[in-house]
Amino acid sequence: MEHALQPILEKVSDADTLNFYFILRKEKENLTNKRKVLEKYDFSALRVDINEEIRTFLHSLVQEQLQRAIDKELELTPYEVIADDEEQVFTYNELNKIGSFQKVVNDLLPNRTLIPTMQHFDEVFSYGLIWAYCVEMSYLDENGSRKSIYTFRKLNSGNIIVDERDNIGAKHIFASFGTRSNKLEMFKGSTVKLDAIVDCIFDSGLFYILQKHQFETLVGMAVDFHQEALSVVEELKQLGKIAGLEHISEAIERNTAIHKKLVRLKKLQNYMAMDNKMITQMKKAAKTEKYKLQINDDGKIVIENSKDVDMVIKLLCDYYKQGVVTGKNYGTYAGKYFADAEAQ
Repeated sequence: MEHALQPILEKVSDADTLNFYFILRKEKENLTNKRKVLEKYDFSALRVDINEEIRTFLHSLVQEQLQRAIDKELELTPYEVIADDEEQVFTYNELNKIGSFQKVVNDLLPNRTLIPTMQHFDEVFSYGLIWAYCVEMSYLDENGSRKSIYTFRKLNSGNIIVDERDNIGAKHIFASFGTRSNKLEMFKGSTVKLDAIVDCIFDSGLFYILQKHQFETLVGMAVDFHQEALSVVEELKQLGKIAGLEHISEAIERNTAIHKKLVRLKKLQNYMAMDNKMITQMKKAAKTEKYKLQINDDGKIVIENSKDVDMVIKLLCDYYKQGVVTGKNYGTYAGKYFADAEAQ
């Protein structure tokens, strides 16, 4: 049976044109606090001329990454904030949920003739921070129409050295071995490190995610997770069933790992049905880890420390699960919800 990524690999292999772009990001001006985090940035693009050696490297890299996923028979799975197995290819098509980044794939790249070509590295910074680079591979389909596939890789400050003015610092300098002097010299010039990794591929309105965390950062999800986590705390406050929610708020600020758990909880919406009966069930489930859920005289769950924070989030996320076939007990934040259905 053909792997679902095989058609993508064939398109990439057939590509006869390759273009390289820097994707740049800067914060919009005159922002209000009510503006959604995912919409607070402007993205732009600059086309960069590259030589044949780099073009060959980038084209081969995408083929190798796809072939690796096919050889490992990685499963294609719709994106989930938390997944039991990260070693799979996630798919994502909800472009309306990635805020300003949708402009990149919907507007900027399809209109490549309007994208300016970079002449000098210094001009990049008038457009914004170098956020990522994109490789466009175009090919002719069976109807003779030219189509494009895009790959993205998130860049960080360590990937970029601008010029010798940034070379002298309190803790380090950049140096290179001179081919003429045969000496180690102060580095002069600008350089970008292109990692031999592809974060995601975009084709026909669908992202194929090879590096989940990098993709989340690329499109802005990682920042939005923080705001989503805070919104869950606010909703829990309104329900008035938990005392000590400030401990969850504090955990959000010091531990990014909790963000996805709360985003998962927001999707499940389990807490919206919290009543005395549900709290009793939570207390019973907590005994799985020999933990005693504290309930005050008002019938509210009490959170006093980090252990309480962890346990309450687990309970609200239905962390404790039981296999229907074997009856074995499991613990996981992940899981796909199946609506009730009559037995066939």
